[in-house]
Amino acid sequence: MIEVTNRVEIVDVEALDGGGLVMHCRIGNRVVWVPSLGMLPGTEIRRQGDRGRLVLAHDVAVDHGLA
Repeated sequence: MIEVTNRVEIVDVEALDGGGLVMHCRIGNRVVWVPSLGMLPGTEIRRQGDRGRLVLAHDVAVDHGLA
């Protein structure tokens, strides 16, 4: 049986600002707004200056062009 995942993990993400309803993030050479409520457990960025992993629901990642 093949397990289907509904999560997308993106590494080396930098939080440029945020902490409210959306977080402004640098992912590679792109800057995107990510909804804070779309972030899943395992996300390592929480506030401006944080760097790490961003975990999103697959549909949220697709909506923002990240999957």
